[in-house]
Amino acid sequence: MRLLVHRKQADSPSSLDGWLDRSVRRDDLGRTVTRGISWTLMSNWVSAGLQIATTVVLARLLTPADFGLMAMALTLTVVVTQFRQLGLSQAVVQRENLTWAQVNALFWVNAAAGVLLALVVAAAGVPLAAFYGEPAVVPLCAALGAGFVFSGLAVQHGALLNRAMQFRRIATRNMAAGILSSVAAVVAALLGMGVWSLVVQNVSALVIATALNWWAVPWRPSRPSSLREALPLLAFGAHVSVANLCYTLSRQADNVIIGRVLDASALGLYSRAYSLLMLPLRQLKTPVQAVMVPALASLQGQPERYRHAYRRAVSGLSHAGMPAVVVMAVTSRELVLVVLGEQWAGAAPIFQVLAVAGFVQLVSTTTGWIFTSTGRGSAYAGWAVVNGTVTIGGFVVGVQWGVTGVAVSYAVTQLLLLVPAFVVACRDTPLSPGDPFRAMARPVVVSTAVLLVSVTVRANVDLPAIGNLVVTCGAAAVVWILCLAVWPRARGEVRELLAIAGKRRKSDSSRGATNDGGSRA
Repeated sequence: MRLLVHRKQADSPSSLDGWLDRSVRRDDLGRTVTRGISWTLMSNWVSAGLQIATTVVLARLLTPADFGLMAMALTLTVVVTQFRQLGLSQAVVQRENLTWAQVNALFWVNAAAGVLLALVVAAAGVPLAAFYGEPAVVPLCAALGAGFVFSGLAVQHGALLNRAMQFRRIATRNMAAGILSSVAAVVAALLGMGVWSLVVQNVSALVIATALNWWAVPWRPSRPSSLREALPLLAFGAHVSVANLCYTLSRQADNVIIGRVLDASALGLYSRAYSLLMLPLRQLKTPVQAVMVPALASLQGQPERYRHAYRRAVSGLSHAGMPAVVVMAVTSRELVLVVLGEQWAGAAPIFQVLAVAGFVQLVSTTTGWIFTSTGRGSAYAGWAVVNGTVTIGGFVVGVQWGVTGVAVSYAVTQLLLLVPAFVVACRDTPLSPGDPFRAMARPVVVSTAVLLVSVTVRANVDLPAIGNLVVTCGAAAVVWILCLAVWPRARGEVRELLAIAGKRRKSDSSRGATNDGGSRA
């Protein structure tokens, strides 16, 4: 371990140079992005399936009280997690010219932050235990805090994987950590460890991910040195952290306001409707974002390629997501009944209104790609404050009309903020505010056709809920395919994406880190 920690970066072997050099050839970028999205999608699906399976098993081995204690201990951890990376992972991904001295300085900042956050979480155990009246929360918080120490040691290695667009390694790391930590949790539960089996799952996932990051990236930190060279990255990271915090608070504010002003039943309907809508959208947006931010950051000095890559990504995301949101909105009642059950029928109108916000968020979320990839951290933080203030203000007004009023306010504020968001995000970048709207134009037209047919079919079909759902979705799929068949430009956008996916030429392996992450995970 002594050898690993004190290796001098001035003597870094040339094999490490590929981790900082992220230049991507024109014919490589499309394949790298497509493969990255594929790997990330697979990782997300495996993780989701594993989470469901593990929950099913642990639910039979543990008591509701065990899960309740864990939820209490995680109260503060969810918020503190927003500061785990301090925005420094994004700083490494975005920085055009990066040195090992800067990476080393950021490593020690993240390591120190991990220790500090661990102490904060551990210390919070006492007041949390008093608040909930559960002394058992104290040791749980102390144990969960230990996870922050390990995660702090993994931030820069994970950032280097993202910078080099090693998406295969990242996906493999995530799947391995998920599988091994789930096995550890089940074994612990079988041994009678109770709530501690959930702690084992949480902390072991972080430990395993840290170990795999260090194994995948050959760089090792040297002794701490001056932070002078890293100050611009620290400033950018601070701005990103502020933005992340603002978005987190605005995302949680609706639940807090509904729970405070209304009641648990209303909050339950709203939260289930929101979760049901966001589950598929998150599975679509997250992989694309994970791949596009480093891809766009690598094109900062090539305005035309940046614009083309961004517009193609927005177009592809919109073609895949917008028609799906439309169909979910039209079949909201059937979807809720089939997935959640009859007792949740009240969530259907809430789901339908929230779908409007989901439709807008498919593209508005890409403002984060622009801010981050172009290094405009202060603008990102400033806009996040404005966005959060308007969104939370909308919730405060909307709750006067009940839970549906909150959903309506969310949809309205997202619509009102869409144009200003792109005006601010595209300023001083290769993009114009019109680029995102031109990219989504054809998907919006296709989605409108899907909407008209879905509404017509839904109004004229009288079957059980699952029958209505299948018939309406089938009709929508046929319309989507027909639109692509008769509209050459829309078909061309999809064909371009498929053509990229079909390329299987071997990438140049002369660098220390290949773009598609095809070496060891």
